Amino acid sequence: MVGFAKGFIFFLFLTLFNYCYAHDVIELNDSNFESLTQISTGNTTGSWFIKFYAPWCSHCKAMHRAWTELATEMKGTTNIAKVDVTINSKTRKRFKIEGFPTIIYFKNGKMYEYKSNDRSLEALKYFVLESYKNVKPLEAPTPLSYGDILKELAHETFLNIDRIYKYAFPALALISIVSFLMGCIICLAICKVCCNKNNAVAGTAAAAATAAAAAKKKE
Repeated sequence: MVGFAKGFIFFLFLTLFNYCYAHDVIELNDSNFESLTQISTGNTTGSWFIKFYAPWCSHCKAMHRAWTELATEMKGTTNIAKVDVTINSKTRKRFKIEGFPTIIYFKNGKMYEYKSNDRSLEALKYFVLESYKNVKPLEAPTPLSYGDILKELAHETFLNIDRIYKYAFPALALISIVSFLMGCIICLAICKVCCNKNNAVAGTAAAAATAAAAAKKKE
């Protein structure tokens, strides 16, 4: 009984510990990204270290603990955040996120991408405090306008049409040709069967007529 109580208390402690850690990481989405980070206006809410991730990504899962610990250690100095770009397409398109995780440090309107495969707490913390200075800064893109969204939609539509033309159209043409040839072969086979049948019927009729004529002649 005592052992069970100790185990239960330990379980509660771990749950509370993980809860506190997790809530130090700020969850961003399409709706609150710019209002919270103010990246396009020069980060007036402070510096942001953001993980762009996908829930199914194994590398993203592997760095979860280091990221939550970093959020706790950097609390009050640097905002540690994450955004699920599988359900926040505007943010994904804005920053042209292609691989997971993509980790970017934003400071004073500039962005510095973390490209190292070392995603330990120490490496991430050192990047924020010091080594980001060795990365060439890029201008942070502004939020997508409705025009940008329409342009992106048109571009994706064009790419889809291009893919259809390149891959689907040749396949469809090949299927059509094969179907046409098969149809011709089947029609020829049917015609041959019908001709043979007609010839057989004609032959039978001719034989019957010949026999009838012969019988009449004998009479």
